[in-house]
Amino acid sequence: MSSSVLLSAVLSLGSIILSAVYFLSRRRQPSSNSSLPLPPGPPPLPIIGNLHQAPKSYPWLQYHRWSETYTNTSGVQTNNEKSAETPASSSVEQSGSGPGIMHLNMAGQSVIVLSTSLAAHDLLSKRGAAFSDRPRLIVAGETALKGYHMLLRPYNERFKLRQRLQAPVLGIRAAKAYTDIQEVESRQLLWDLLSDSEQPIDPHGAVERTIASTVYTLFYGYRVRDASDEILVEAHAVNHEFDALAQPGRYLVDAFPALATFCDKFGRFLPGFMTQWKVDAERYWERQRGLHLGNLARGLNLGGTGKGCWNVSRQMKRALDGMVSSVGIANTAVDLKGEESQTLEMDDEELALNIGIMADAALDATSGTLVWFLLAWVVSSADGETPSWVKRAQADLDKVIGRERLPSFDDKEAGLLVYIDAIMEEALRWRPAGAQGFPHFTKVEGTYEGYKIPANSVVVANAWSITREKEVFGQEYDVNEFVPKRFMSQAIRESDEWKRAPGFGYGRRICPGRHIGRNSLWIAMARLLWAFDVTPELDNGGSPVKVDLEGTDGVVTKPLPFKCRIEPRGQWVRDLVGSECDTWGVDHYKILDKIGAKVDNNE
Repeated sequence: MSSSVLLSAVLSLGSIILSAVYFLSRRRQPSSNSSLPLPPGPPPLPIIGNLHQAPKSYPWLQYHRWSETYTNTSGVQTNNEKSAETPASSSVEQSGSGPGIMHLNMAGQSVIVLSTSLAAHDLLSKRGAAFSDRPRLIVAGETALKGYHMLLRPYNERFKLRQRLQAPVLGIRAAKAYTDIQEVESRQLLWDLLSDSEQPIDPHGAVERTIASTVYTLFYGYRVRDASDEILVEAHAVNHEFDALAQPGRYLVDAFPALATFCDKFGRFLPGFMTQWKVDAERYWERQRGLHLGNLARGLNLGGTGKGCWNVSRQMKRALDGMVSSVGIANTAVDLKGEESQTLEMDDEELALNIGIMADAALDATSGTLVWFLLAWVVSSADGETPSWVKRAQADLDKVIGRERLPSFDDKEAGLLVYIDAIMEEALRWRPAGAQGFPHFTKVEGTYEGYKIPANSVVVANAWSITREKEVFGQEYDVNEFVPKRFMSQAIRESDEWKRAPGFGYGRRICPGRHIGRNSLWIAMARLLWAFDVTPELDNGGSPVKVDLEGTDGVVTKPLPFKCRIEPRGQWVRDLVGSECDTWGVDHYKILDKIGAKVDNNE
């Protein structure tokens, strides 16, 4: 018998044994809702269920197609959307509107997929006590990050204590204080783009520098000079590696957690491919640990400059060292001793990862959305005409702002540029940063709309489906088009955040830094529209170069590389940007100290 045949036989036998152990360990307990049906979904096969159909990439697209077929929600078009503008007549219509809940059986693991904002809100927000947990991720969560990743932590007292520690430096009051740094970095973005306006460019670099510098200045007191900065390059590499580790189906141990214990006990006897997950996870742990500890040291010491300015690292370190009983915000004091005798014990290693993971999330999601906005601008301009939404935005900016100053946060607060608000909301909807939504987990059995939700179910709110929900976003305009005007409707503008911006998550797991991200997006979009015209790159024949709208796969969905022309709207832009937007002479330490005073005084 050849070695390959023998190996195949051993693996097949091992799979059967593992499956048997798995099913025995997950035998159904008596159910109080046993008479209720499971939510609809694609028909499963014996034993493996829908595992053979599990998407290996872009899972949100397959979930969306299944939801249209099986959940009877209002239909929308589903494809890879190679065009930003698709005729409304091409949408697939379904009769009626269902509850937007679907069931998948992944080798005995129940997966509940939610495809409407109402279903997601009803379960993940209103029933947050039962639906705020996370499924176990042996590789990406427990081994590669030692359980420190806030996004992956189980919902328990330790999580809530750390959430309370983060809240004052990520909440709406802090977001208001941080606008001074966002104002500086958005000016620098205009300078950087004007400097490259003579030829087509890929805007990823300039945008990522802007957002990274905003985040790292606030968190560590460090401005990022350009996209080749070694800290930014390493952060991108770490985020990309995390996406690979968290890829569904990559590691068998994530589906069969008992394998982790088996590998710990007998790993030295096993072939390398069975323990490769541990090698990958440990290598990642060392890499991201080094990055985040280095950044924390930079924030606490400011790179040896001797500067004593405020930043998030110092603020959180001060709280943990017991110098104050809160995270520095009056009237928001948190008792650092939690319920059930839990204490907020956090060494520098965990603190570094806690802060670093917040920074990584802000960098990827915010920069990705801003580049998607530019890509929508490019695609909308493919016919050679300025898009109607750009014309309207620039007309509003010319009327309200004029040509002698830049748009500011004061204009936003005064409600003078509501169409810019609509553009930002549409960018968040058109390409949600977390297209699939990060999975929740419920340990208890429940019901919804006459269906049973089994205990120990993974629950996914598919943001891709929810942002294409026709009853919310598609009554007048096709959901696949980039149409900011849809957010000018009073019904949507006054709707709750969970309905108009599902990409931020739900309930007790909602993104805590969303207010900071929104401000970075708003000021950048307003100033880009004020200053520039954006058009496609042209090929040798003078036709627009086709761009790919599929985006990257992973936890955060970002545009693939593309080029476009970003040109000033007139000499007045060159004059103002040239005189006011080179910010490298700005003392950002002084700005940070002013921010710290605002934070401490709860301004």
